[in-house]
Amino acid sequence: MTEIEKVLTEDGSHTLFNSGVGEHYHSIHGAIQESMHVFIRAGFSLASERFDNLSVLEVGFGTGLNALLTLEASTQLKIRTLYTAYEPFPLSLDIASGLNYTETDLLIGHSSDFITMHKAADGELMKINPWFLFRKYLCKLQSGLSPESAFNLVYFDAFSPEVEPELWTPDIFQMIRESMTTGGVLVTYSARGEVRRILQSSGFRVERLPGPPGKREMLRATAI
Repeated sequence: MTEIEKVLTEDGSHTLFNSGVGEHYHSIHGAIQESMHVFIRAGFSLASERFDNLSVLEVGFGTGLNALLTLEASTQLKIRTLYTAYEPFPLSLDIASGLNYTETDLLIGHSSDFITMHKAADGELMKINPWFLFRKYLCKLQSGLSPESAFNLVYFDAFSPEVEPELWTPDIFQMIRESMTTGGVLVTYSARGEVRRILQSSGFRVERLPGPPGKREMLRATAI
């Protein structure tokens, strides 16, 4: 039986440990710190320079931390954002409500927004605030993406290739590329050579960036 255990990370924010796959949802060196580094600073910041409005795809909603940080960034910068997440194994509300993200200075005031996103029904489009629309599909990404989606920012935050090899394949990255606009940005915590080569063969220009604490490198890709 899979157990989900709450873990306090080095920056004071929570991650979760999934005993079924043997991995943490976020870095034990700092959950918020990692998400800010990989997804907001390396991804959101660049995409918001390139596009007036953002259409975000997240592969692996998980704890909801990346969505929450994006909500905060979109609101502060007044960038209209449509956020689409795929999560076939959503957390229970009991577990989600025990996470301490909205107790931090950065995210205080978003507690109701956080729970609203976790409670969202499958495919329901929700207006969290005037700048942020949210929807979550409770299915695997393999179910398919519409080429008309026009995502310009992708957070690829699945479990590792060892745990979810079916998500780190040429077919998946090709499908993602076909759902993106040219110039769109994809970011992932992985810096594996195989992942980089798959991205390049799927229509991306790829660069290695310094990783968050505890990880030497990460990847950022631009749809070409």
